[in-house]
Amino acid sequence: MRANRRSIWRVGPESTWTTVLPVAFIIVSLLSLVVLPLVVSNHTAEMRREITRVAEPARRAANQIQMDLSAELDKIIAFQVTGQEQYRTRYLELLQRQEQNRTALLALTAQLSPTLEQDLNSLFVQTGSWHNGVDRNEFLTRSLPSEVFTTRLFEQHPAYEKSLTAASELEVALQEGIEERLRKIREAERWNVSLTIILTLLALTSAMLVAGLGRQMRLLAGEATLRRKDAEREASEAKLARAAAEMEERRSAFLASAGQELSASLDVEETVATVAQLIVPNLAEVCVVDVAESAGTWRRAAARHRDAHRDAELVKKIGEIRRDVPEALVRILEARQAKIIGSSSEVYEYVTGSSGQGNRTMIVTPLISRGQTLGVIIAMAGEGRPFSSSELPLLAELARYASLAIDNARLYLASQQAATARQEVQAIVSHDLRSPLNAVMLGASLLQTSTTLSPDDREQVDTMALSARRMGRLIDDLLDVTRLEGGKRLPVEPARVEVSSLLEEARDLFKAQASASSISLRFSTAQPLPAVHADRDRVMQVLSNLIGNALKFTPPGGVVSTRAERSDDFVLFTVSDTGPGIASQDLPDIFNPYWQAKRAERMGAGLGLAISRGIVEAHGGRIWAESEPQAGTRFLFTLPLDGAESGAPTSTEESAARR
Repeated sequence: MRANRRSIWRVGPESTWTTVLPVAFIIVSLLSLVVLPLVVSNHTAEMRREITRVAEPARRAANQIQMDLSAELDKIIAFQVTGQEQYRTRYLELLQRQEQNRTALLALTAQLSPTLEQDLNSLFVQTGSWHNGVDRNEFLTRSLPSEVFTTRLFEQHPAYEKSLTAASELEVALQEGIEERLRKIREAERWNVSLTIILTLLALTSAMLVAGLGRQMRLLAGEATLRRKDAEREASEAKLARAAAEMEERRSAFLASAGQELSASLDVEETVATVAQLIVPNLAEVCVVDVAESAGTWRRAAARHRDAHRDAELVKKIGEIRRDVPEALVRILEARQAKIIGSSSEVYEYVTGSSGQGNRTMIVTPLISRGQTLGVIIAMAGEGRPFSSSELPLLAELARYASLAIDNARLYLASQQAATARQEVQAIVSHDLRSPLNAVMLGASLLQTSTTLSPDDREQVDTMALSARRMGRLIDDLLDVTRLEGGKRLPVEPARVEVSSLLEEARDLFKAQASASSISLRFSTAQPLPAVHADRDRVMQVLSNLIGNALKFTPPGGVVSTRAERSDDFVLFTVSDTGPGIASQDLPDIFNPYWQAKRAERMGAGLGLAISRGIVEAHGGRIWAESEPQAGTRFLFTLPLDGAESGAPTSTEESAARR
């Protein structure tokens, strides 16, 4: 290395050229690095402005036309079904908005490409044909007979489909234009990056050649200095690391103790008071905790002072509603970040309730949990002993622990209130609603025995009795769901039940409904089939829910099949249909209370499958569904065999344990 340095210094002309040439390269490279990005940036910026100013608005307008076209058919059908004027008005509004979007597209596509103008003209032709057909067939002029409306709509539907297709093709063409411009932008940027890297490498190489000459000279002179500084720095770092480790150990011990104390209670007020007690006297001289109320106000929830006399004065203010929140605190709450601030007169008075200021600092820490501001902690240091930046993370971490503890306490209180409310609802449903309903059912039964009723009156009485029975069934379902949501099992009275008799009863129950709907109802069992240990009425409730649902969603000419077969110590029941099926993303939710898929169109209250699961699980079995769109649905559930058949105990708990 030293020999090389001596040879370099001996050659004067070569040393000059090795300095001048790299400097020239550096100047050229730097000029290129300045000019090239400007040129490329101007070019890409112009292309981006074209996308923002022309292409993107055009695509949005085309998309809006497509959405409006999609909504037109709904408004026409709604008008024909209901006859309400609002649907005609909404249809006309859609036409007006389409016309506005067409005008905008005419101005925008002219700036893009002739191909887009052809797509736009095609859209105009197709939508004009569809709208002329709507006017010509009087779809929105008067309510047509259903047969006439269906026939005319079928004749015009190809024009409607072509309109939607033209709108979609226009939007796709616009999107392709946008993507083509973006591709060109990315390509130009890649070239720019590549050239910039090459030029930068050239400049760096030349700079390194020049810098290397001086660096070698400086290394020898600074080597001793560096060693001395390294030794001093290492000693200083070791001292700081030791102090930081001791501080971190104390901090961790304090936070661990604080976490235990904060988690010791699920009472909100007690938890807030614990926060103030942890801060005073450990970290600050004064501490107040204000919590957010539902009306947007703040309430003083806790206050502590190191001085016993001043502490008594602060405690008197606990529970007060604070509306005069200083602007400095408001800004910190909005930023949701802990911060050290000086003690202004208004902040000092807000915390202590007395005038004055003194040489004090404060740490203001918002209490945040699950994205909500629960309150704020304001800790004030003693006079002449300001807070340092090292204390801010400690109070912020303590505030995080406190936020979680307060939020958990509130959630616990809310869960207790929800449990109480659920019990009250159950009491209302089981008594206050059932009593008048029983009176209605009794009155309907008495009227049905009367021989003086006209046929029309008897039909009304039968309807009233049927509605009352349906209401009673709904009340029973609500009570069952309330039990399930409360974590209880549904009551069952299991006994020996023959599977064949269950299926025969289900056939008798639904054969009339299936015949009226032109649906084939099939029942089959694997022979020989043992008896099950189950509550007959509850199992019939499960079969009724599953078969009833299958009949609802099976089109005329379809098939609903029910099969039973043995599976180990259980009997496996399968109810399948040839309906439209259930989407795979909906399968995990179908057994949740009140949930219904879009296909259900609000058919019922959405409780049947949830109750069915509760009944099956109360027997120690399980229930699940298998489905594919347009391929039908299968519901399967198991019931334990009777003890005489399986040779095992008959209790549902033991059956569940075996399962």
